[in-house]
Amino acid sequence: PFGLEQVTKDKNLFFAERSMGFYLTPQRDLGLMAHGSILEDRINYGVGFFNGDGFDDATGGDQDDPELAARLVLAPFKASGSDLLRDLQFGGSFTYSDIDRNNVQVQVKTTGLTTFFDVASGAKFNVIRDAGEKRRYGLEVGWAVGPVALSAEYVNMELTDITTSAGSFSTDMEDTYVALLWMLTGERPRFIKGIFQPVQPHHNILEGGWGALGLALRYDRFSAEPSVYDDLIVEGNSVRKAEAYTIALNWYLNPSARLIIDATRTEFDKPLIIDRDALTGELIFAEREDVLT
Repeated sequence: PFGLEQVTKDKNLFFAERSMGFYLTPQRDLGLMAHGSILEDRINYGVGFFNGDGFDDATGGDQDDPELAARLVLAPFKASGSDLLRDLQFGGSFTYSDIDRNNVQVQVKTTGLTTFFDVASGAKFNVIRDAGEKRRYGLEVGWAVGPVALSAEYVNMELTDITTSAGSFSTDMEDTYVALLWMLTGERPRFIKGIFQPVQPHHNILEGGWGALGLALRYDRFSAEPSVYDDLIVEGNSVRKAEAYTIALNWYLNPSARLIIDATRTEFDKPLIIDRDALTGELIFAEREDVLT
């Protein structure tokens, strides 16, 4: 239970890939969770304890403490008669865990699935010997009115007391995105129980219509502390900042089928190593990535 984008199913997203901030969230993990909705959908909550060693059933950490995760979403006007405010919601998320050197792993990717920020337990020139805590904070807003839906999130991941042979330090990474969906054919996007719902075409293809069309836009910005160049990442192999601009056209054929054309440009703050020339051995750098999916 962390953030609007994470709890939205793949088939209900209106972009080909999730934001860069998704890689800072806990994603899927083994654990125990309780979640629910009260006061006619005005308050939605989720809380749980999880393995905390990585995606799904990954193992290998020396730390045996669970990770706590919680999400709270408020939709105060849900039961009102106002079309303008009924689908307005805002919320926050939080995770906390004690970690060890095996848990200091962060890998952030672009829409083209290019890894541009990579931290591992053997980061930089000093092997990580220990670590303290991992904390995540998230803020979110969702709003749907008429044929338009707006969503925005801020995610911050903080790693504390990372110890190497050179000393001890703390660092954090953050991401912010703003996304807009406009249903050109008039369908109304909805948020129910704090989660974005699937778009239902007014007229399915081959059933008296041509389905539904939706235009989506997203701005996404990732950044890490300047100190990561000193302690965690190798310049060139990773960059500290990235900005992405996405436009996507969604054609909903019926409730079960959809086609997406997604164009994304990602700009890096410094040149990123993307390949090596097979003949000369020289490194090939790029300052941006353009992807059509």
